[in-house]
Amino acid sequence: MTTNEETFDYVIVGAGGSGAVLASRLSEDPRNSVLLIERGGKGFNPMLYIPKGFFFTLKSDKLTTTYLANPTATGYAEAWQRGRGLGGSTAVNGMMYVRGQQADYDALAAAGNPGWGWDQVLPAFRAMEDHSLGSSDVRGAGGPVGISVPQESDDETVQLFLQSAEKAGWGFVEDVNAQDQQQIGFTPSTIKNGIRQSTANAFLWPARNRKNLTIATDTTVGLLRFEGKRVVGVRARRDHRVVDYTARKEVVLSAGAIETPLLLERSGIGRGDVLSNAGVALRVESPNVGERMIEQHGVAAQIRFKREIGHTLALSSKAKQLGHGVKYLLTREGPVSTAGYDLMAHVRSSLDVARPDIQVVATPFGLDFSEGLNPSKEPGMYLLGYQIRPNTQSSIHISDALPGSSPIINANYFQDEEDRRVTGAIIDRLRDVTAQDPLAGEIAFEEFPGTDVQTPEQVVDFASSPGNTIYHAVGSAAMGPNDDDVVTPDLRVRGVEGLRVVDISVLPTQVAGNTAAPAMAIGWLAADIIANG
Repeated sequence: MTTNEETFDYVIVGAGGSGAVLASRLSEDPRNSVLLIERGGKGFNPMLYIPKGFFFTLKSDKLTTTYLANPTATGYAEAWQRGRGLGGSTAVNGMMYVRGQQADYDALAAAGNPGWGWDQVLPAFRAMEDHSLGSSDVRGAGGPVGISVPQESDDETVQLFLQSAEKAGWGFVEDVNAQDQQQIGFTPSTIKNGIRQSTANAFLWPARNRKNLTIATDTTVGLLRFEGKRVVGVRARRDHRVVDYTARKEVVLSAGAIETPLLLERSGIGRGDVLSNAGVALRVESPNVGERMIEQHGVAAQIRFKREIGHTLALSSKAKQLGHGVKYLLTREGPVSTAGYDLMAHVRSSLDVARPDIQVVATPFGLDFSEGLNPSKEPGMYLLGYQIRPNTQSSIHISDALPGSSPIINANYFQDEEDRRVTGAIIDRLRDVTAQDPLAGEIAFEEFPGTDVQTPEQVVDFASSPGNTIYHAVGSAAMGPNDDDVVTPDLRVRGVEGLRVVDISVLPTQVAGNTAAPAMAIGWLAADIIANG
C-alpha cells in the first residue's frame, strides 16, 4: 500500500453546509492554502440543480448516504439520510432557508458561548444572502446565496389553505424569518432564477479556480493524524490509494452531525467505554462526543379533496413530470421550479406559550409513500408539523474502528414531558385550519392520521410509529464553556491542538430554524474566528 503526502495550511473535511462556506472564505486570502476534502463526487448531476429534483436525488445512493438507527420497540429502524458530494445535504434537501430566531441565539451566547448571539449571527446571514425581498435590517442582498420567497401563488390549494389559516389565527407575513410570532407565509428557499442554491454552486463554483484552493472529491478520511497532542493532518483513501494530508495550521472537521463524531471517535477522541468496545485506543477522554444529540421528529397529516384542485395532480405521473420538466428547462418556471414545501407556519402549541414552538410545512399535493417518496395520484394536500425546540437527546457512536462501518444510532424522541405536550398538540393545530372554510368544504376525508387519532397521547403514539424524522440533528460535538463540552466557543476540540469542528454538530440546542441556514452561518463565522486566531 503506497502512501503519498500533501501539505496545506488548512485541511477541511466535508464540503457540505459549513465546510464549503469555510473553504471559500479562507481561500479568499491568497496567503492561505486550503484543501477541501469530500467523500462524494463533484455534483454534476443536473437533478441537483432542479428544485423538485430532490424527489429523484434522495433515491440515489451515489448522492446520499442512509444510516439506520437502532430499531424501536416496534422493530422499526429509522433512516437518517444525508447528502454526499459537493454541497452535502444542501444539494439534496428541501431547500428551506429558516435561520432561527434572536431569542435562541442570544440564549446560546448567554449559556457561555460568546460570539454566537444574534448581534454576531445576523450580520453573517445578511452577508450571505441575496434575498428576493431585498435588503432590510433583517435581510441581505448581493450575497452569494440566492434566497427566494414567492409573493403570490396561482395555486388554488395554496389560496384555500391561506384563507383558512387566517381564520385559525395564523396571520400571513411576507417573510417568516423576520419576526418571532404565530404566522404563515411562503417558504423562503435556497432557489435563485429557478435553480437550487447549494453551497457548491453558491460558494465553491465561484472559488474553484483559485490557485490556493484544492478540492479533493471521492476521498474518504479515515483517521486524524497526531504528533503528540497536536492534530497535524488526516489519513484518507482516494483512488484505491492512501493519502496523508498535512495541515501547517489547522485541521477542521465539517462532516456534519453524523460523520464528525464518528471521525473523532475513530481517532481516539471520545468516551472511553465506547472506544474500548469498538477496539479503538483512547487518546483523549471527551465524554460527550456523539452524545446530547437532538433531532426533531414530525407528525404528518394528509387530506384528500373531493375534486382536483389547482396543481394537486400536476406531478402525479411520469408523463406529467416529464412535461413539467421540459417546461422547466425552457422557462425555469412551473411546479418543478418551486421549493419542497410551498407554505411554512410557526404556531404556538397553546395560548399559554409566549413563542411559537411548532413549525408546520405544507405542500399543495398529496404524497405517496408506498414506493419511496412520490406525488400522489389523488388530489390532496400534505401537512407536516414538528416541535421546534425538542429536549430529548439521542446518541451516535462508532461500532468498530473501520471507516464506513455502520454507526450505532439511538434515536430518541418524546422522552421529555414538554416534548410530549407540544407534539401531542400538533394534529389539533393542523385541524384548526382544515376545519375552516373554504378549505373544509373541499375536503373529502383526512387520509391520515384519521379520526381514530384524537387525544394528545394518541398523537404522540402516531408520531412514534414511526412518524417523520426531520434530518435536523445537532449537538453531537457541541460547543460550551465546560470541560466536558466537546468544543470551545471558538470551535476548538478540547484536549488536543490544531483541530476545530465547524458544522451543525457544534450547536448544543435547536435554534428554532432548519439546519441548512445555521450551518452556512457557522461556516461563515468560523472563517472570521480562524482568521482572528
